[in-house]
Amino acid sequence: MKKILTIAVASLAIAAVADSYSPEIGVTTLSLSLKNNILPVRFTSLAGSGSVTADALVCTNNIPLSSYLLAYVGGGYSAWILTASGWSPVGISKIDGVNVTPGAENTELAVGSAIWLSFSAKPASAINVSVYGKVTSDTSVAITAGAKNLVCNPTTGSKVPTLGGDGFPAKKDKVVVITDTNSGEYVYTGTKWLHRDTSGKVTDSELPTIPAHGGFWYISNGGVSGTISW
Repeated sequence: MKKILTIAVASLAIAAVADSYSPEIGVTTLSLSLKNNILPVRFTSLAGSGSVTADALVCTNNIPLSSYLLAYVGGGYSAWILTASGWSPVGISKIDGVNVTPGAENTELAVGSAIWLSFSAKPASAINVSVYGKVTSDTSVAITAGAKNLVCNPTTGSKVPTLGGDGFPAKKDKVVVITDTNSGEYVYTGTKWLHRDTSGKVTDSELPTIPAHGGFWYISNGGVSGTISW
């Protein structure tokens, strides 16, 4: 978690099923072999028309006890720990050196955002983890101005994100893709995107293609909000 900007998603084995009754239920099963994994938010709440809550998104089956969920909300991490009775707010202030606060029961996650799952230990073999909720056709996520936003490609195909909104993206906004190696960052000049690698070399670029369920940080520099769609 100390290098949370550059942690990779494990190879993903995706399975989606839908119930024929209303509400339509969607399930995505991910095969995870790393200690820290990013999970896509692809669904809305089964309990209503709103966003799914963090503790309702991730099925606890197969996940070792004492594993953590971390949602980046309001400029910091909210966290839950898996106990015998399910996901519960953490009672500690740091996880692997990252400051956290206890996760609230009603913490909502918008479609297109992401959440971290940190196993209690690196698994000896891949663990199948399921996220589930109500199927939605909406794949856009709102970007909070002047903040770091943890975003995920919620679709099952590799795509380049589409940015929209009055004055969005704003000058000096950044995109940092979450990979197993530090791939640098993409910076908006006000007219185009540049890529700055880890050595500081800058080249003209377009926004990167994000793999299915791949995650990235959208770091808003100023007071301009917008949307990312797929």
